[in-house]
Amino acid sequence: MITAKQLYSEIVKMPVSERAKLFTLIATHGFNESNYSYDDVFSDLPETVSLKDAAEYLGVAEITVRRWIKEGKLSPSRIGRNYAFNVSDLRTFKKRLV
Repeated sequence: MITAKQLYSEIVKMPVSERAKLFTLIATHGFNESNYSYDDVFSDLPETVSLKDAAEYLGVAEITVRRWIKEGKLSPSRIGRNYAFNVSDLRTFKKRLV
């Protein structure tokens, strides 16, 4: 099996026009949903994230996430004084935002 380092070395040796074709192929086909399951792509993510990470994932300010908690729109767990957001709950919430 070829390693990532070996593959990169071979890609660098390619003419620029061929590299452009390769990256176009990867962009259009390499990340196609039918090629990978959700778990294949996201299995290494943590089950919970912090308030800061939740705000970044949702694309809003931390104060907005705190407001949503106060309004009952989000229900994170508490670890001491900190919030812990379940990633699957955030994913569901984000889908409703769109």
